Amino acid sequence: MTLAISDYPRVHLGKVAEINGMTTADGPWIPVREAFDLTGLQSGVLVRWEEEGLISVVQDSVRSPRRYLKPELEVVAELGTGGPPNLRTVRQYISGQGAGQAAPSANGPARAEQRVHTTEPDHSEGARYLVTLANLLRGQKLVTEPVSERRLRVTTGPDSRGVAIECNRRTSDDGRWWFSWGGGVWLCEADNPTEAVVQVKAALRTVGAP
Repeated sequence: MTLAISDYPRVHLGKVAEINGMTTADGPWIPVREAFDLTGLQSGVLVRWEEEGLISVVQDSVRSPRRYLKPELEVVAELGTGGPPNLRTVRQYISGQGAGQAAPSANGPARAEQRVHTTEPDHSEGARYLVTLANLLRGQKLVTEPVSERRLRVTTGPDSRGVAIECNRRTSDDGRWWFSWGGGVWLCEADNPTEAVVQVKAALRTVGAP
């Protein structure tokens, strides 16, 4: 795939992210080295998969490095059995999820446990945790924007990329409230907002400016 200078900056959301309800705000976005550490996939494989539309990518200019959506790659990594995932497995996963079937992964049950449980009807306590976090983030000169009662978008400014944070009950932790990234990957306990602030600030440094 050949791109012109006018195609930059580019932000592409992959099929794995789409079927998991992720958006481009659901960072952090990580460089190739971290993507390899997470998935075992070489840079050339990542490029081919992004060109096929399987995974997400952001790139500011022709010469700037690519960055990949970490929550999405965590899903991809779990499709591997005793090693890096392969193209056939990822395609089967996408086809199966698109048809409403279970993912063909040996680690599927573990992933199901890791994903956020969103059927809890009592939202008020989670909303209060999110308000507390938003206040702390604003104290760090960050910009917070409520997306819903239990979802918050955080940026460093009006023209910068951001991350999405949610607050949900975690069934595997006796229903305690946890913060999570917008893509559904657990962040930390909701009664430890200071740790959440540290991780959000680190994620925003990774996401960078557009």
